[in-house]
Amino acid sequence: MIQISLQNIRQIFIRDFNLCFFVSLCILSLYPEPAKKLNLDPELVYMVLPVYNGLFTALISLFLNRYFAGKNYTRRYYVSDKKALSIVAFIAGFLSIYITFAPASTYLISLIIIYIAYLSVKDFAAKLSSMLTPDTLATPQDIGEFANFFINLTITFAVINLSLNTIHGSFKIQQAFDFGDGVAGIIDALYFSIITMTTVGYGDIVPHTVIARIIVAFECLTSYLMFGIMIGIITRGISFNKK
Repeated sequence: MIQISLQNIRQIFIRDFNLCFFVSLCILSLYPEPAKKLNLDPELVYMVLPVYNGLFTALISLFLNRYFAGKNYTRRYYVSDKKALSIVAFIAGFLSIYITFAPASTYLISLIIIYIAYLSVKDFAAKLSSMLTPDTLATPQDIGEFANFFINLTITFAVINLSLNTIHGSFKIQQAFDFGDGVAGIIDALYFSIITMTTVGYGDIVPHTVIARIIVAFECLTSYLMFGIMIGIITRGISFNKK
């Protein structure tokens, strides 16, 4: 019988909550207008859809965790903590919809994600020197760690931009970004962060206020730094260790 401890849940929550949150937003992108697609009242969407999204997020997160561990791209496969990972993934999927339910929920969930990203930055910074050590080869696990960290930053900037839009709306001033309402706004925020972090910049969504432009400028500088680190890791070569 698999035992679950609060310590296990806490560790997995810090390591994987933002990644599961990213998975949940990708699932949401499949139905950006749930109230119309499912013929539900907007109020009912916030009662039914979070449960379904949480369940789908848990199932997909378990599959991805096992798949990438099997491919040796991650050091983590929670054999004894499947239930803990399922709980964390379900919470991420459940909360992803409530991030636009009300300003208070937007701020609270954003603070959680920013705090986890802060812990992720500390953890990644501690490993960075070993990833960039001269005359050594990067491993698939190093690439996996980098990808996890990059997704962490993308999610963090997405929720920061979403929160900034909510703050502007609360004070009834010009929108910070041209995000939609409800679930569509969540998808817009994620889309904008991905486009910005990958330096594509289509220009269909742009910052309108000074503070929004400052945050986006910082996001762009961060993405360039991340690409520099990625190039530093990849140009050393990659060692695939076969079991």
